[in-house]
Amino acid sequence: MITKRTVMEKDNKQTLLEKEFLATFLKELMPGILHNFANPLNGIMGRSKLLQRRIDAFSKNMREHHPEAADLLSEEIEKIKNDVRSINNESDAFFRMFRDISAKFYALAAREEERISLSQMLAAEMRFADFYLEFKHEITKALEIDREIPEIKGYAAELSLSFWRLIRFAMVSALRSKKKEFFLSTGHDHENIIVLIKYSSKESESPSDRPNAGVEAATEILKQYSAGIQLSGEKGINEIRVEIPYHNGAAELKI
Repeated sequence: MITKRTVMEKDNKQTLLEKEFLATFLKELMPGILHNFANPLNGIMGRSKLLQRRIDAFSKNMREHHPEAADLLSEEIEKIKNDVRSINNESDAFFRMFRDISAKFYALAAREEERISLSQMLAAEMRFADFYLEFKHEITKALEIDREIPEIKGYAAELSLSFWRLIRFAMVSALRSKKKEFFLSTGHDHENIIVLIKYSSKESESPSDRPNAGVEAATEILKQYSAGIQLSGEKGINEIRVEIPYHNGAAELKI
């Protein structure tokens, strides 16, 4: 006989198994998944580009040596060339998505201290954010990246998680607003790297009004890099400003 207690025990066991699976997913399973995807993807991209070169060479040879046949087949050859170009374009787009997913998970798995460009990291985080379909299709986004930004010395996993939590916090707020706007920029002055996140929100809502455990954890991690963090809002536009000092291209990490 199945009782309510039996169902609860079953649910608890399933929850335990799910937690154990997720605990190994990032560090152990995901690198293997990415590796197994990479091999066939590289094969598809290589073969499609080779096919395009062969079609172009065949078309050129036909025009030079068999002009009458080339005229008869020109329409069909052009269709094949267009199809091959489409395959190449789609495989390139898939590769870019695969690269962004790989970069995110490898960053989360990284445990060694390294030199990091926050501009590169945050540009990758924004590309990763487009996998959230609501953010991709419903929010008006703008991104300004300082390509000359100094690198800092730190840990990619904790920086990626911290900035992602701030971005996600802003994303959710923007989705609830009427304007649905999101802006992120990176820059620097003679002392600090500056990351600015602006986003629309309900006019009555300020980021400091809604304590969030994830945001608090992110700010605590960033403060280990001597970061100054300001959360403010006015008339439906909220702002998160992060300033991280750098010295000779590397921030001083406080443990």
